Amino acid sequence: MDGAALRPERVADDDLVPFARAVNRHFYNSEADDDVLPWVEALSTGYRAWWTRTDGRVAGNLGVIETTVSLPGGGDVPLAAVTAVGVAQTMRRRGVMAGLMAACLEEAVDHDEPLAGLFASEAAIYGRFGFGVAAPQVSYRVDRTRVRFVDPVDDRLVQEATPEQAHATWPRLHDRIRAERPASVAKHPGQWMLGITRDPPGWRGGASARRLVEVPGRGYASYRVKEHFDGLLPAGSVRLLELLATDPEAEAALWQHVLDLDLTTTVEVSFRPVDDTLPHLISDRHALRVTEAPPLYLRILDVPRILSSRAYRGRGTAVLEVVDPAGYAQGRWRLEVDEGGAACTPTDRPATVVLPVQSLTGIVFGGIRATSLAAARQLAERRPGAAAELDHLLAVDRAPWTTMEF
Repeated sequence: MDGAALRPERVADDDLVPFARAVNRHFYNSEADDDVLPWVEALSTGYRAWWTRTDGRVAGNLGVIETTVSLPGGGDVPLAAVTAVGVAQTMRRRGVMAGLMAACLEEAVDHDEPLAGLFASEAAIYGRFGFGVAAPQVSYRVDRTRVRFVDPVDDRLVQEATPEQAHATWPRLHDRIRAERPASVAKHPGQWMLGITRDPPGWRGGASARRLVEVPGRGYASYRVKEHFDGLLPAGSVRLLELLATDPEAEAALWQHVLDLDLTTTVEVSFRPVDDTLPHLISDRHALRVTEAPPLYLRILDVPRILSSRAYRGRGTAVLEVVDPAGYAQGRWRLEVDEGGAACTPTDRPATVVLPVQSLTGIVFGGIRATSLAAARQLAERRPGAAAELDHLLAVDRAPWTTMEF
């Protein structure tokens, strides 16, 4: 089979349905209309699809959601949110995914998107394409029978929400939270549709339809409940899909609601920030079994734009030599931060640190410390103390966090 037969190509709009079926097939999900068509409807705009075909079959697929991501300090930049990456089992190790990834990154540059991002099912794959951890996150499996709130609030603040109410107010709340958190990805309108009004039984994993609740104008949560009985005793589980709030009282009320649902004993929570409020709201932290959640990976394509656009708390100068075999971020860059803002420009001055592009991501968004990377030999100091100086210069007020997987 020659290389031309495995060349990536853009998916035409009228081929989105077979593309979606291929995505579900490669992820071992249902290819039925009820499970595929809502996804196609939601992402028919603001979405770029790629596939590789051979002998009339889809060998590999990749999608890009056109969105934005927040920088430290609250600014937004365009993001190519890579999703739906899959390769047929019979076509592995033939360069299919490498071809798709190269095509989508080149297209992102053409679209003036300085960043690409993804969530990795198999994390070891994506470092070689320049993706690094931008937002470490945590998950909880909560034994709710042991949860006691230290300072309970009035849980009558929480009300049921209709899909119409959610569509009307939740996006604005989400944007307010995003402004406070680096690496927070904006939701495409189709993702709001999928998260509020589209809920086919095949997406539920045996659990209930999605439940929507809110503290009006201040926060919201969505979740599912899976019924189970241990003999005659209720032992159901809650799967929290999303919870955020703009103030501490509303956040506490939403947590109290989710952790006190009748007929349940466990609550499964994914995609929480590493500086989350929940451990401080309850008296027994051992009720939270904390594990690492899938982090957000970002790939920097335009170093000057990203470093010049984010906010800084201090002042200082650094010269970063970035190693990028693909060439997008390769070079030596001088970052100068003063009272007038930040500037990042190419330079011939000696580097203060040398690092691969995948390591740069974490320190730029505040999720990983430069000193930790230096200790792991993923960043080399060319001047003693340069890593600690970077940590001070690039420090963030809140840990990076994005509320949902894509």
